[in-house]
Amino acid sequence: MSDDSSDHRNDQPDQLVADADFFDAATKTAASPSPHRRRNMILTLVAAFVVIAGVLAAIITPIIGAYHRRQQQAHATALTDCTAAQREFATLNTTYTTTISSAGKLADGDEAKTVSEEHATALTSKIDHIDDTHTVSSLTAANCAADMSTDALTDLSGRFTIANTSMVNRMRDVQTDADTLKQLVEGARNADRRGELQKELTFANTVYARSENNAPADLRAGLQVQIEQAKAVLEPAATATNAQINDALAALTKAADAVVAAMPLDCELSACVALTFDDGPNKQVTPQLLAALKQADVPATFFVQGQFVSGSNKQLLATMAAQGHEIGSMSWRHKQLHTLSADELTRWFHDTDEVIEDAGVAKPTLFRPPDGAWSEAVVETARADGQSVILWNVDARDWDAKTSAADIADNVLDSASSGAIIALHDGNERTVEAIPQIVSGLRERGFHLVTVSQLLTDELDPGTVFYARGDTAQDSLPSNGGEPTR
Repeated sequence: MSDDSSDHRNDQPDQLVADADFFDAATKTAASPSPHRRRNMILTLVAAFVVIAGVLAAIITPIIGAYHRRQQQAHATALTDCTAAQREFATLNTTYTTTISSAGKLADGDEAKTVSEEHATALTSKIDHIDDTHTVSSLTAANCAADMSTDALTDLSGRFTIANTSMVNRMRDVQTDADTLKQLVEGARNADRRGELQKELTFANTVYARSENNAPADLRAGLQVQIEQAKAVLEPAATATNAQINDALAALTKAADAVVAAMPLDCELSACVALTFDDGPNKQVTPQLLAALKQADVPATFFVQGQFVSGSNKQLLATMAAQGHEIGSMSWRHKQLHTLSADELTRWFHDTDEVIEDAGVAKPTLFRPPDGAWSEAVVETARADGQSVILWNVDARDWDAKTSAADIADNVLDSASSGAIIALHDGNERTVEAIPQIVSGLRERGFHLVTVSQLLTDELDPGTVFYARGDTAQDSLPSNGGEPTR
């Protein structure tokens, strides 16, 4: 039997080698496809990648776009909101500033403090304690800008909103107190204006009564209409506003002024003052004084001493009267008359009357006691002689050698008021020098310059002691001479 084992064993390696070669060939064939197949595989992979990328792009791109749109929309909204808040802030800040400023002026005003110092002080304190440094003042220069981030715009918008709310609350708080104070002030004004209207109504009634037969009928009729309308406004049940009261006051004043302007001068209705000169006539100075008064076109009242009315001075008295001046008496000479006996006092009055009349001037009806010193006996003597006693309420102090012409004028102008009797002296050259300034100053203040008799029309009465129009001393007669209390 032949032994094939060795052959069989020998054949196995060969077979293994062959199998290996076959596998290697096969592998090579599979790993190294042909160029065409390899290109197809690449194209397939690229196509798959493109498809995947497209799918991803289709999914991601809208998401990214939506995100950006949301970001843009959020920024636009934030910018719009910020701009709107800033615009509201600017408008409110203007109103706020005006409101606080007006309230402060109201509280600081003398009128408000007079009406209610408590309310005025409380309002001032409330305003003083307002601190706008962070909430308002810091934002006045802030501005919403497109290049700001959304967060920055939102934050600024919120600050504007907080400031707006703060300003509204503060305005409401301050305005409430200001309105209360304003109502108090308006109420006081209303009362004051009603008082003014009542005062003007009293004057208008006087004008109407005194204008009878002295003013045109149509003007008086117009005044009567305004008088009735003013009465209606002042009725207790009337609820007239300040504006209505002012309208009634203006109409009544205009109507009354029209009637007064159409009447002869009446010192009850117009502002009048009287210049008076004592202790003349003086041969050297009185002619200068008369020339100054003539140049100024002003009438005056001269109280003369009987002892000086003699010789050429009698002509001075005649010249005074011819120029429209009034002649009064100071009795015979400058002496405090309450020291005289009754007979001596009577003789001094009569002797002075006689020399004045002898100069061609009417017997005086006005008497001024030297130094203004008087007693009941002096007044009774004046009454018996038919003379009113004329003192003064404005002293020019030209009797003081230290006063200059300017001082004399200032003394008169600083003290003069409607109805005043102004005491000056004849024989003083500084007084003559002061006349132009006195006259122009009084006229600039609206005064009419008249004689004492014109000033005291309807009031003159023998024995009555006058300081000014409407101001007599009959309730304070001294018992032993000297100047009376007033």
